[in-house]
Amino acid sequence: MISCGSDDDICTSGEATPRMKIKFKNAATGNAKTLDSLYVDVDYGDGPVNVSQQRFADSALIPLRVDENDFTEMYVHFTKYGAKSKIKINYTTETEYVSPACGIKKLYDNFEAVLSNTNPVLSVEKNQNSILDENKTHLYLHF
Repeated sequence: MISCGSDDDICTSGEATPRMKIKFKNAATGNAKTLDSLYVDVDYGDGPVNVSQQRFADSALIPLRVDENDFTEMYVHFTKYGAKSKIKINYTTETEYVSPACGIKKLYDNFEAVLSNTNPVLSVEKNQNSILDENKTHLYLHF
């Protein structure tokens, strides 16, 4: 017996649940900023885990929770053990069928960010109301 799979057998890039794209701005000027170092931890329900550790970062892609919770808590800091800013990302979710190989992906609507510790992040600026793909910046962090 010989069989051949269809194009749906391969899940190509861009079809999975989108990550939140964050960029950085200078709080005083509003201009884009590159950070010397960046650490981002996310709490997926079992305590914070590091999801991004970069040098000379001008942006980061952060995976949000894919369970039934309507929020994700994110912690941003400059050094491994330095001061952390806590940002709670609130949203509503919906699912979208992609293909037999990829299954479904989660989309995030009514996106809001609440900053609860202003060291080192001074403020947040929402740029999108929904997280549907990774092409646009969803959130700016001001330093």
